[in-house]
Amino acid sequence: MCGALVLLVVVAPLRFTLWVLVVVTAAILVLIAIGVWRHLESVRVQRRRERVQDELGPVFSRFLETDDATHLAGELRPALLRMGAPQRPVAALFTIDVMREASSPARTEALRRALVEAGIVELGERGTRRFSPWRRALACEMLGEIGAPRSVPALLERLKDRRPEVRMAAVRALGEIGSAEAVPALGEAFLERRVAPIDVINDALRRIGGEAGTVFERGVVTTDPIVRCSSCFGLAALAGQRRGAVWRLAEVLALESDVRVRAAAAAALGIAGGAEVPDPLLAAANDPEVTVRRGAVKSLGSFDDPSSGPTLDERTEDEDRETALRAAEALFALARRPRAAAQARARLHSSSAWAVEYARIVAEVSA
Repeated sequence: MCGALVLLVVVAPLRFTLWVLVVVTAAILVLIAIGVWRHLESVRVQRRRERVQDELGPVFSRFLETDDATHLAGELRPALLRMGAPQRPVAALFTIDVMREASSPARTEALRRALVEAGIVELGERGTRRFSPWRRALACEMLGEIGAPRSVPALLERLKDRRPEVRMAAVRALGEIGSAEAVPALGEAFLERRVAPIDVINDALRRIGGEAGTVFERGVVTTDPIVRCSSCFGLAALAGQRRGAVWRLAEVLALESDVRVRAAAAAALGIAGGAEVPDPLLAAANDPEVTVRRGAVKSLGSFDDPSSGPTLDERTEDEDRETALRAAEALFALARRPRAAAQARARLHSSSAWAVEYARIVAEVSA
C-alpha cells in the first residue's frame, strides 16, 4: 500500500508536467505557423504591389506627360482585364494615391473621366457589394477619391451595410463626391444619429454644402443636445453660403437651456465671424457658466465690431484664468481688424491686466 502511494506521488507530477510541455509546445508551434503565414502573406502582397506598380505606373506616367484622358482610358482597360481578384485591391490603393497626387482641378477631372471610361469606377461600384467588409470599405474609399457622381447610388446603398467601417467609408466618400443627391439620406442619418459617428456625417454634409445647410437648421431644434451641438458647428461652417446663419446661431445662444449647446453656439459664432456682433454673443461673455463665457469671449475677436471692446476689456479681469486670457487674445485680434483696430489698441495700451501682458508677450515671441 505504501509503495503504491509513493509511486502515485512521483508519477502524478510527471504526468502533469508532460501535459504542460505538450500544451506549451503546441502553442509555440501555432505561433510560429502564424508568424510564417503572415510573413508569406506580406511577401505576396508586396509582389502584387510591385506587379501593379509595373503595370499601371508607366500608364499613369504617360498621362502626366500628356494629360490625354482618352489615351489613358485605352491603356488602363486592357491592364485591368489582365488583373486577377487578388491584384484589384492593390490597384484600388494605387488609384487612390494617384487621385490624391493630382496637381490641379483640370487634371483631377481628366483622371476621373479616364477612370470612368476605363471601367475602374464600375469595378469599384461592384466592389461595394463584395463579401469581404474590408474590400467593400476600400471600394467606397476609392469611389470617393475618384469623385464620379454616378457612384452616389452605390454608396447610398452602403449606408445600410451591416459593418460600421463600411458605412463610415461610404459616408466619407459621399462627402468627397459632394453631390446634393446624398443630402436626404445623410441628413436623416445625422438627425437620428445612426449609420456613422455624428462628426463624420457632419463633415460629409459640410463638404457637400448648399442644401445640406437645411439639415443643420433642422438639427438645432431637435430634442437631442448632441445633434444640436453638432448642428451649430455645421451652420457656422456654411455661414458663407447661407444668409442668416449667424442670426440663427445667435438665437440658439439666446434661447437654449442646455449649457453644452450654448457653449457650442458661442464657439460656432467665432467660426462664422462677421462685421457686427450679435447681442446674444455680447451677453454670453458675462454668462454664469464658464464654458459659455470662454467660447463667447474668444468668438468676439472674430467680429470686426468696436462695440466688443468694453466687454472684452472687462473680461480680461475674469475670475476664470482661461476666460481672461481668451479675452485678451480677442482684443489683440480686434487690433488687427479695420473697424475695431483703433479702439482695441487704445484699450490694450491702457490695460494693466495680467492676461493682456501675457498675451502681448506670446504675440511678440510668436511674431
